[in-house]
Amino acid sequence: MSRKLLFALVAFIALAAAGAGWWWHTTSARLDTVLATLPATPDLADAAPVLREVVNDADKRARTRGTARDGLVELARVYHANGYLDEAMACYVGLAQLEPAEPRWPHLHATILAGFGEIDPAIELWQRVVKLAPDYTPAALRLGDSLLKATRIEEAAATYRAVLERNPAEPYALFGLARIDYEAGRDRAALERIERVVQLTNFQLGYDLIVHLYERLGQRERADAIRGTQKAFGAHRDPPDPWYDELIEACYDPYRLALAAGVSDRNGDPATALLLLRRALELDPKDVSTRFQLGTLAARQGDVRTAREQLERCTVLDPSFADPWAHLSALHERQGDQVAADRTLAAGLRNCPQSPGLHLMRARRLKATGRIDEAINEYNLSIRYRPNEPDAYIELGNALISAGREAEGIQQMRLALETDPAHPVLLMVLALNAISRGDEAEARIWMARVADQPRVPREHAARLNQSFREKFGKPWRP
Repeated sequence: MSRKLLFALVAFIALAAAGAGWWWHTTSARLDTVLATLPATPDLADAAPVLREVVNDADKRARTRGTARDGLVELARVYHANGYLDEAMACYVGLAQLEPAEPRWPHLHATILAGFGEIDPAIELWQRVVKLAPDYTPAALRLGDSLLKATRIEEAAATYRAVLERNPAEPYALFGLARIDYEAGRDRAALERIERVVQLTNFQLGYDLIVHLYERLGQRERADAIRGTQKAFGAHRDPPDPWYDELIEACYDPYRLALAAGVSDRNGDPATALLLLRRALELDPKDVSTRFQLGTLAARQGDVRTAREQLERCTVLDPSFADPWAHLSALHERQGDQVAADRTLAAGLRNCPQSPGLHLMRARRLKATGRIDEAINEYNLSIRYRPNEPDAYIELGNALISAGREAEGIQQMRLALETDPAHPVLLMVLALNAISRGDEAEARIWMARVADQPRVPREHAARLNQSFREKFGKPWRP
């Protein structure tokens, strides 16, 4: 071997040794960090077998030189996605030490802290995230919301404004500033922003606030008009957050998957909802509520085959669950198979003889075929089993009126009003009845209640006013 070749070989060996030493040192330090923060495996006795397998595999990798970091990442995702939040936070602490420039770990850690009501430490983490990833809007929005909860108003406003500098049409940032203006009594400024918010989100954000603002500013008609045409959406919806939302891919909890499917469906993403529900059923094929959720979603999407399969399976798994019978019967009816619809409804009533919904469905079908006396009996059964909802009373009242038993029908309407004192249809019917009977005093009482109910369409209220004027020769309200 030539001297030159020998020197080259020695140099290569030296470099390889140095590289191996560097790798050994680096992986040793990484493994030490992981082992120092790695949480003990929680009790998974009641978890799905696949979840136990995934956790055990990830834990082994987290304890192995060369795969420690990847194992810890997988544990963090799986623990977080399946509700083992203390363990997930321990993993995020370790990952933040391993990768201090990675914004995902403090962001996901902060979402857990905020959920526990630990706002101040969550704020600290989100402030770090915003510095590391200034363009990741969901983190900035969460930071703004947390600052607002902590009554650090100026900091919250500055955070929202920074978001709007990058995206002037970001509805959640506009909503945050509108809330600040509202609480400070700057109603005009708040209204300007919240009107933009409801325009951008089609009232899925800002519904309640805009109604309050219109009322505070004396614009009662505009507030009533929104109440009459829009549906309140309930709890505030968090903004889309891809880093958080992608955790669902690591979820092996059927219940959590079904909940996430419901959120996806409400947010206009039925394709994702269907995938999540199918995953949930793979984990627990006997979960009737998930099958029912999948069946009704498939029906709304026009997938009749899947809807029928899932609803039929529900009736086999739990024949005492009335809703699948009702939806399956309605599905047959929509497909033009009345025989199958009636057969399914009859089977449902045999298995669920005290179901108010199934009796109401049978009453409607009997009424539609002119069998009024039988329909009246079914309406009464529906009322007996569910006396605190108005639908059966209203329909029974209409059936009685159509059978010439007007006094009995109106009495049912009054009973219905006891279950829902603000029901717009009932108020209009009772007002019209009093007008037709010439009872001006009673008519005025009902007309006043109609006027105070924003869910009564304006054109219907106008026709009632006209009927009152024609009957009594004067407007009901001077």
